[in-house]
Amino acid sequence: MNEKQLKNIMLMCKDIETKSGKGKIYSLGSKNSNLDIPRWSTYIEDLDYITGGGLPKGRIIEISGPESSGKTSLALHLTSLHPLALYIPAEGTFDSDRAKVFGNRKKQLLVYNCDYGEDALEKTLAFTKQGIPIIVIDSIPFLCPKEEYDAVEKDMEKNLRIGGIARLLTKTIPTISKAAEKSGTTIIFINQVRDKMDAMMFGEKTQTPGGHAFKHACSIRMQVARRDWIQIPNKDPRSSSDQEKVGIITRVKINKSKVCPPFKEAELPMYFDRGYVSHDDMKTIRKELMGIGKKKKSKGEEEDDDE
Repeated sequence: MNEKQLKNIMLMCKDIETKSGKGKIYSLGSKNSNLDIPRWSTYIEDLDYITGGGLPKGRIIEISGPESSGKTSLALHLTSLHPLALYIPAEGTFDSDRAKVFGNRKKQLLVYNCDYGEDALEKTLAFTKQGIPIIVIDSIPFLCPKEEYDAVEKDMEKNLRIGGIARLLTKTIPTISKAAEKSGTTIIFINQVRDKMDAMMFGEKTQTPGGHAFKHACSIRMQVARRDWIQIPNKDPRSSSDQEKVGIITRVKINKSKVCPPFKEAELPMYFDRGYVSHDDMKTIRKELMGIGKKKKSKGEEEDDDE
């Protein structure tokens, strides 16, 4: 490259800045460069570590996993950390009491019951443009397009087009992604893990719905799985089980990341009646639930013992 070409490029950059504003184009290391990704803490130390210091603002994040692996619980924990949050239960299974366990509060958590996929994504875009801190969509397989929703109502036996949800996300996710980047809204999509019908002997055996465009748009794709149950001896005669399940240990793996090194893993303990806890507190909480521990004597009882 000669001096004249370099000069023309610099003039072009200056012209772009004049027309579109400072920061539209910049050189690496300049004061306008966006080297520091704004983040917010999950208040779970191990999760912050594997995500590079917390979840990024203005990005799309996927939480996927099989049933009963802790996807919704983790999402509800994350919404509770913000002064205002939007939860879109496309599955229609939202439980307000469960949301309160994780710290969500009255007038802090907004819940929108969508009718179909376009409805959910339209509201996601609208709230994102207003700068709401976090939105959770639960879940991708239930973002059925209106066309298919109406067709099923009219004729249950009608053959529907395959890939309707993927087409819908492919069309809308670029707009939502751009809006989130401008407003700083973190958008979390909950997804399911399904077996690959054409899986080979080697390679991935599972996949997630939503299409390739959605996967590319995600800054972080984390997969959760149930590592183990947290159990205590059952003392309730109404149940025939020897053990009572009081929580789960969820394994979280970062399958993809644009904002931190991927493929790190962490194990997060979670009690059904109190949410996520540290590994150090597990023993104490387990004893508390089992009713183990010395009962402190009152002053009067101590005097009686001396006599």
